[in-house]
Amino acid sequence: MAILVVKKSIMHRYQNIGQAIQEAEAGDFIEIRDGVYEESIDIPKRLILYGVGNVTIKGGVFIRYHTHVEMRNLRFSQGQGIYIKGDLQLENCVIEHQLVRTQVAVSFGSLMMKNVDLLASSLNQYGLRIDNGSSVVLTDSTIQHHTKAQIIAQNSELAMTNCMLLEGQMNAIFAIGNMKMDIANCEIHGHQKTQFVAASSTISMKNTLIHQGQDLGMQMFDHCKMMMELCEVKQHGGTNMVVHESELKVSDCVFAEGQGNGIYVGEHSKALIYACQLSRHNKPQLFIENSKAEVHKCTIRNGATSGLTIFNEADVTMTECKIQHHPQFHIIVDASGLQLNHAIIEHGQTGGIYGNEHAKITLKHTTIQEVNSHHLYINHARLFVENSTFAHIIGNGITCIDAIFEILNSDFINARQSPYAIIWSDKSMGRIENCDVHECERVILAMTNQSLLEIVNTNLAKVKTAAIVQEKSQLYVRGYAHGATWQGDASSKIINSDLKSTVSNENIQHIVNLLSTANTLNVQQLNKELQIPAEVLQEISTILRSKDIKKTM
Repeated sequence: MAILVVKKSIMHRYQNIGQAIQEAEAGDFIEIRDGVYEESIDIPKRLILYGVGNVTIKGGVFIRYHTHVEMRNLRFSQGQGIYIKGDLQLENCVIEHQLVRTQVAVSFGSLMMKNVDLLASSLNQYGLRIDNGSSVVLTDSTIQHHTKAQIIAQNSELAMTNCMLLEGQMNAIFAIGNMKMDIANCEIHGHQKTQFVAASSTISMKNTLIHQGQDLGMQMFDHCKMMMELCEVKQHGGTNMVVHESELKVSDCVFAEGQGNGIYVGEHSKALIYACQLSRHNKPQLFIENSKAEVHKCTIRNGATSGLTIFNEADVTMTECKIQHHPQFHIIVDASGLQLNHAIIEHGQTGGIYGNEHAKITLKHTTIQEVNSHHLYINHARLFVENSTFAHIIGNGITCIDAIFEILNSDFINARQSPYAIIWSDKSMGRIENCDVHECERVILAMTNQSLLEIVNTNLAKVKTAAIVQEKSQLYVRGYAHGATWQGDASSKIINSDLKSTVSNENIQHIVNLLSTANTLNVQQLNKELQIPAEVLQEISTILRSKDIKKTM
């Protein structure tokens, strides 16, 4: 392998690069000395070109099919671009101000760039174009100031490590489709449009910072698969991350300080969000629409509106999450499903969870505390609560309007004095079982507008008033009712089965005989004698007059 030296001197055999390329053999080295070489070079053979001193090439560069070329220590300035059909390795180079729209184009070839700066003039729309099954590896390189996309790519593979894409007028990366991308330890900064756009592609991103864009941070659509780990996406004029019809897996990432949402997941997407932090967004920090999401061990806090909005038949499961400090409801669920497990919702200026329009909300081992209004507000929806805690209750703890609800094995503690009931049911059906209400000067339950509820084995002796039942509502109470105070209007019913259980065993047969043998039932007289509510007497009498029951007796 020979070394051919190119120098701008009449004393040298090779005074231009093209002449040396023409005479070199495959595998030779071409050493280019100081100077500006205004020529285009076409390389059809395997060669290594390197500069010694300040070497500038002003002209186009073309790498032919099936040709492997290495270039080092060179500056390409004001030329006709670099076109790669074969294989090119660039190291310690500068590519700048090419007189064409695309500075570097790779088609049916491969490119490896290490420590390369790709700098644009106002003429340069694209820094790097990748197409037609190409493979590109970028390391320790910078691409900046292009007017459309710093990198535009499709049907190819791209790997980036320790790179920076800076301050373009539109996008940093625009992956049109069918791309496979691996991005690690990179920074994307300061673009006027969406910084990272991908369609129909597979992306793996690790330890990367995407920040200070004027529009969206990232956008994936049309069946993308995105996996992110240890990344930060923050400080965008729009939403930090938008996902449409795609799959998202995110772990140990930070989404912060956006003018829009932190993460938006929509249009039948799937998302797995693990151990992430979302904070300081001007719109709902996590917005799930018509999609499925699993959120684990995440913290959502300090937003300007709500923490999480679930909308339009979405399905969301959250486990071991903390949602804190929002001026609106921490979670809004509209015509969708939410399951909360081992979660904490706290410190809100309005409320905990708002469910609306056929929402289905399940809470297990969850704590809601220190919110200024409703812990739960359910309107025309369904609610199931188990083994949960409602603490530091200021307004209504749980409000159910035209809803179906069940509250099991849960605690209501530290309810502040207030005219509002801890649980308010309006035109709803529900069940409260095995719950504990700590001592408070509050009404535990208010029922209005034909509500129908059952309270089972719930200790209400420590509250000021157990229930106020109004407007044709009905309340059935079983177990632990001693000492509780009940209030109801003339149109409503409170049926306390404990009264039946207090009748002594020796009187049971006497009561049965009276009810089963009386030709006409004088409810008022028996009520006075037996101290049993009239409606209960009427019900028992009807049952006892059944032939099967009499035969058994």
